Amino acid sequence: MRRIEKIMGEIKYTVAKIDIFHPVLIVIFGYTAIFLLATPYLKNFSIFELFKIFLVIVLFIFGFSIPFFIDNLLKRIGLTKTIFNNKGNIKIKNNILIYIFLLLFSLFSIFGAFIATRSLLLAIIYLLFILGVVEIFIKLHRTKIINYMMLTVGILSFLLIVVVYGGIPLFNYDIRMAINSEPLRLIATGALVYSGIENKFFFIISFLILILLGYKAGVLMLFVAYIAYNRVNISLKKMIFLAIVALLLLGVMGKIILLSSHQHWKLDPLSLLSYRAYFDLQVLNKIINGGVLTLGGITLVPNGEEKIGEILFNYKHNITTTLFGTLYLDYGIYGIIVSMILGAMSKYIYQGDKKLYAIYASILLSYCEIGINYGFLIVLFLFLYINSKLKYSNDYLKYKN
Repeated sequence: MRRIEKIMGEIKYTVAKIDIFHPVLIVIFGYTAIFLLATPYLKNFSIFELFKIFLVIVLFIFGFSIPFFIDNLLKRIGLTKTIFNNKGNIKIKNNILIYIFLLLFSLFSIFGAFIATRSLLLAIIYLLFILGVVEIFIKLHRTKIINYMMLTVGILSFLLIVVVYGGIPLFNYDIRMAINSEPLRLIATGALVYSGIENKFFFIISFLILILLGYKAGVLMLFVAYIAYNRVNISLKKMIFLAIVALLLLGVMGKIILLSSHQHWKLDPLSLLSYRAYFDLQVLNKIINGGVLTLGGITLVPNGEEKIGEILFNYKHNITTTLFGTLYLDYGIYGIIVSMILGAMSKYIYQGDKKLYAIYASILLSYCEIGINYGFLIVLFLFLYINSKLKYSNDYLKYKN
């Protein structure tokens, strides 16, 4: 009896130590949610189709998770001290990582901004503006004033979008589609999510603006980032309540977006979420069975996700694929290697600044439905750059003191 109680105690202790917002668990939860929402429509798939979909997802999640336990594996064969430091990170000087991540972010940002604006000058201005905000953020990230600054940046970016494009994206489908790769949208979303994590009043302001921005991913990110950052002070019941509220709001947003697109759907908001999850799995199924390799044409090209519509449905449109759908379309089963790289980058962010990771966790969960695209890579490299700068700054301060 005592032995059973001891085992149960060890299980409870192990479960209590598990971080439910760990990157791997977030991906697993994201795919689980998609399958659960799509349950009413799963009968439309054959058992063999469901098996292939499930197998591909499991393989890609396995690849994504490898960087999180590879250091323990190498420890057993005596290579840990050679390859990894005490924190489980590969031994590379942090200032070298800063230059690598800065180069990647700069190249992707300038190219994406150039495609959106058709102006190299504006693209460079966008990049310099973001890098300027990053430098200010790094200097002030431990102060309260940074939240005010980020909220201001988010509001101004949203207002610029309204002025430049002549309307509010939520109520104008053409504007919403036009700002898909707009750097200002990424800036607005990131700044508003960041400022809304700690302050409840800022949370409400950010929430309202993100709804008007017209992208469900931004609203979901705000909710998830808020819960992830404050998870110690939020009960499980409150987490479930917030998750239900978020789902309802996403359903309503989806209905409004469809109405503004002049499409006619008879489904209610909740049924729409269920059908959308089924459609995502249907797209993934088509990708797996299609035998097409786009060799980076989706993930490495701005608005590359529009090609998915052309390839699968013969019309140009942004198509959601689930997180690893675009990787499979670009690289086939070899996309698992890219999934491993994504896992390594996610691990680096996970071990960095707590608040930045809370935002990244929300992005990762959102893209479990959307699928990796060019915009995701820009944000990923930006987070890697900021984290490397913060780590270098912290190490420098410790050395100096």
